[in-house]
Formats: sequence, structure tokens, C-alpha cells
Amino acid sequence: VALKLGSEVALRAGKKMVRVNVEVAEQTAITSTGDRERYTYLDQNALIALGRKARETEFRQRLDSKLARASTRIVVSMWHLFEAARGASEANSIELAEFIDSLSPAWIFERHDILKLEVADDFYHFLGIEHPVLPRITTRSAVIAALNREPDAAKFDIPAARFVQQWRRHTDQMAPFEQSLRKNVESLIRLRELRREGKITSEVRSTVEQYLIQIAVPRRTPAGLEITAGLKADYLKQVQISSIPTLCLETAISEREWAIEGSSGADRNTIIDKFHLISALPYVDEIVSDDHFFHDIYPTAEKTGHLRATLLHNQEFLQLFN
Repeated sequence: VALKLGSEVALRAGKKMVRVNVEVAEQTAITSTGDRERYTYLDQNALIALGRKARETEFRQRLDSKLARASTRIVVSMWHLFEAARGASEANSIELAEFIDSLSPAWIFERHDILKLEVADDFYHFLGIEHPVLPRITTRSAVIAALNREPDAAKFDIPAARFVQQWRRHTDQMAPFEQSLRKNVESLIRLRELRREGKITSEVRSTVEQYLIQIAVPRRTPAGLEITAGLKADYLKQVQISSIPTLCLETAISEREWAIEGSSGADRNTIIDKFHLISALPYVDEIVSDDHFFHDIYPTAEKTGHLRATLLHNQEFLQLFN
């Protein structure tokens, strides 16, 4: 269970890290423009490779031209900033953060926040309530506001470089994230042991899935009416994880990982890779990565029926701007 709840622990630990106010104009939510725009999510190494290549003037011009035509929209997450803050030097970290902002990227919600949106959609469908489907890919301020459990506001539109600089200079603020990652690694190893011992039964899995859905069920309807305990119970009796993309993907990927012997793939970098992957797979058109984990897990994700993204290697992506 700790493996699946780890992202929530990290999210809550991160709440105190966004107390930086920057007064700027509010942004509106970003919506996909169909054939005119493709969402492209870069893993950390792909983002770094793009940033290094963009130091070349001619390449940067081609990159900016393509982005300006709205044919490609780069998508990032708060995990990119967390990893940027761990760069070899503050100068490198700040350079990468400023490069991120220079791309005018879209931002994807943390996966627990996406899960809440998905459960709300499924719950309202169960009740027969029409409601607007909220975007999973949005603005930086909306993502930071969600981490603070507050409505989007201008104060949350904090430049990436300011986040990264603050985390580098106050390393104690990153400690809860690192602690959560360590617990996820330990949990994964323990879950493999439990599976090998036959202790992860279908009943145990069902209990965990029900809990994760239960805590994500909205408390009120879009019109503000309180959800009764009876309605919530009726929904939970019939809900299937196959209708919740994030949970369906996470379950499939986790079960694959549990089957691996020993500690292979049980490390902080792979855990972060998984956090990247689960959020992005159903909602972006492309994921750019050379990471073996991404490519190994892709067929498993594909079988869920919730896969939207195709995988590109870093060099394939860079060649698009030649």
C-alpha cells in the first residue's frame, strides 16, 4: 500500500515548499487544439539534452519557430523542478529552470490530483450529472495551487528558477521528498517479497483499490450539493479500476514490478520515472525518453487501453528540429 500512497506523502510534504508569492497576471487553462498542437512530455534527461542543444543559436531558432507555430507544446511537471534542484551546481540548476520557462510549457498535474479528477468524472457519470471535464494539462499556477489545496491564483505563478533556487539553498525542504522516495523503494522490495509469499491476494488488491478511489471521491456535486454516504457507498460497490486511467495504469505497472526478483529497478530514479510516466501516458501525445524503464513498461501500459502517448528516443525528437 505504501508504494501506491507514496506520491500522496510527497505531495503533502511539498505543501510547505510553495510559500513564495510572485504577483503576476493569472493564466487561463490550456486545452488541446487537436490537429494543430501535440503535447510532448520530456523526461529529465531528454529535457537536459534539449536544453544543451538549444545553446546553439540556429537550433534554438528552429525550436522556437516550431513552438510558435503551435505544432508542438512541451509538457512538464513539478518533478522536473525537483530533479533540476539536484543539479551538479546551482548555476546548472538555474539554467535548466530558466530554459523550462523559456519554452512556455504546459504543466501536468501531480498524479494524485489527476486521480481525483478522474474519479470525479466517473462518479458524476454514475450519478448522471453533466459537468465540464477539467483539463489534466494546465498552467504552472494551477498545478502549484492544487498542491496547496487552494484555487488557482496569480500568487502561485512562481518562476521555475525561484523554486529551484529556494530548494537548493534550503535543502531541508527537499528532505520530505527524499524520505518519501526511500520509503517507496523499501515498499517495492517488501511488496515483491509478499507477492512471492502469496500474500498479495485479489482481496488485498481490491481493498487497496477501493481505498484509493474512496479518498478521491468528491464531497460535493458541481452545483455544491453534499454527497451523501449512501451515494458514495453505491458508487464504490460498482466502480471498476478500468474506468480510472491513472489507477488502472498504476496497478498494471505495479503488478509487473512486483513480479521482478530482488531489488532490480527499486531505486529512487526509477520511482521518479514512474511518477513521470503514470501522469503523462494517458494525456500527452508523445513521451521523449531513452530510459529503459519507460520502454520496458510501455507494452504493459498499452494493454490497459488507456494509452495515448507514443514513445520517442531523445535523438528522434531532436532531429525534428534539424
